[in-house]
Amino acid sequence: MAEKTNCVEYIARLAEELDWQGDTALLEEAMRHRTCFEGIFPKDIHSNQRLEFLGDAILGFVIGRELFLQYPDQQEGYLSQARSKLVCEGSLAELARELRLQDYLMMGHGGIKNQENTKDSTLSDAFEALVGALYLSQGMPKTEQFLLERFTPEFAAKINARYEDYKGQLQHVIQAITRSAPRYRLLSAVGPTNDCVFTIAACYQGLTLAVASGSSKKEAEKLAARLALERKEEWLPKIRQMYEESAEHNA
Repeated sequence: MAEKTNCVEYIARLAEELDWQGDTALLEEAMRHRTCFEGIFPKDIHSNQRLEFLGDAILGFVIGRELFLQYPDQQEGYLSQARSKLVCEGSLAELARELRLQDYLMMGHGGIKNQENTKDSTLSDAFEALVGALYLSQGMPKTEQFLLERFTPEFAAKINARYEDYKGQLQHVIQAITRSAPRYRLLSAVGPTNDCVFTIAACYQGLTLAVASGSSKKEAEKLAARLALERKEEWLPKIRQMYEESAEHNA
């Protein structure tokens, strides 16, 4: 992570890795985290938040247009969902890590102490700011090239697998039979707070559909839902039977 005293050296190194052409002032601004000023904000020096705003708009346009052209038979809902996955916080943070932007972010002591440069939100913002800086400095053709070299079909497949809405799919499968939704029950949480392993059961009215573990409750729930979908032929007949018996009882 760049200290404020040697940021010129760091930015020059990043510019070389990015094959940045011309002035690097905007690149430096893109790497300037809001904590860099430590509460004192000069009038003529900005953090990367303005560039982040611009980069977000450019990303939405370029990726949206590319999806529109690549999938001529898909409707708006599919295209919106695909774009959301590709430009979500986790996706952009992954691209930022591939560029090692965490090593170039300029922060104040508070940001360094809190390890802001390792957080998905910070890295996602930095990537958007970089896109905004690239557009202003070198134009749309170079920006499009930069983005499309990274948002490849292989990257899209990886992101789709990671951010697939397995919980939503599981709920859809179950509610095709009954109005009730699946529930997620915490079975255990083992380990210290910063390195805990959570085990979650995906359930339906007392019936355990699958059990999975993860480094967060959200991850464990998602994995449990995914495993339940893979095993749906085992439990779907049981849910149908439960629903039919309940309907007969209430008739």
